[in-house]
Amino acid sequence: MKKLSVLIKEAGGKKGILAALKKIGLRFRNYILDTDEMLPGQKIRWKRVFGLSSLIAFLFALPAIVTNVIFDWIPMFDGIIKAFCYVDRSGESYFIGLENFKNVFTDPILYKSIGNMLFFFVFNLILMFPTIICTVVMFRMKSAKVQYVYRVLLCLPMVVPSLVFTLLWIFVFGYNFGVMTDLAEKIFGERYNFLGDPDLIKWTILFTGIPWVTSNNVLIYIGGLNGISESVWDAAKLDGVGPIKKFFSLELPLIVGQFKLVLIGVLGASITTYSTQLMYYNAAVHDAVMTPGLLMYFKAFPLTTVPADYGYSYALGLVLFVVSLTLSLLSMKFVKSADY
Repeated sequence: MKKLSVLIKEAGGKKGILAALKKIGLRFRNYILDTDEMLPGQKIRWKRVFGLSSLIAFLFALPAIVTNVIFDWIPMFDGIIKAFCYVDRSGESYFIGLENFKNVFTDPILYKSIGNMLFFFVFNLILMFPTIICTVVMFRMKSAKVQYVYRVLLCLPMVVPSLVFTLLWIFVFGYNFGVMTDLAEKIFGERYNFLGDPDLIKWTILFTGIPWVTSNNVLIYIGGLNGISESVWDAAKLDGVGPIKKFFSLELPLIVGQFKLVLIGVLGASITTYSTQLMYYNAAVHDAVMTPGLLMYFKAFPLTTVPADYGYSYALGLVLFVVSLTLSLLSMKFVKSADY
């Protein structure tokens, strides 16, 4: 399907907007009803559209559709509406316009938290590459059986909730009982408070991601590389392409499409996430781990007797969503895939 801007231009500028929308509507109808737009008089194959196979497919998709609507779409639109409202603890709300957004953009804590967000944002982007390197190493394994074993081993940690890993790392870095603290004392002669020092806490959180390889993303990249024609690798071998040049000239460009998919997830997680920072939060590192996402959480669920400000949280959440969506669209536009 052509882009809306192209259809509008073909239809004759602003006057062609309705014509362009009509074209899009017809193409969507043809797609849903399984008809060909090049054959205007073609009869709709109703048995295929509403047949048994279509009904079974719809029933399989129905649970996912229902849960998506209940737990994703309804809360999302409810949050967008309440971002412009005052919401009390009972859930009652009334419209106050842009007042919540004014409070968000005049909050000095927000601007301090942006620095922490950018720290995690930049390093999350950098730490995408260990996963790519791991994928390429696995893909180059000549034995399919060995490659399968490594894929299974890589996926085993997926069955363990991330919260369990976080709690384990808290025990590892604990000041009074942590293995890393004891090791640092033996090497440097001093005990470091990794979880309570504002200068160390961000680096500690990054270190807990070691070896910085994400199983889901490896499977995505592997799928992309496996989809490349064998003739590409045979041609590279005949040309005598070395392993490093092969990585930068072939393997990396050929998984840019998958890279964009992963990048969108990383962008969204870096801008909106707060769960990891919340797990490592304590009063001593308040300023060091505060991110816009964590600020949004604390405004809705404060740790002190300060009353909750739900409207502020809704507004900040909407701002973070818009920023994340904008960066994702820009990444899709400017990160180009290679075709071979």
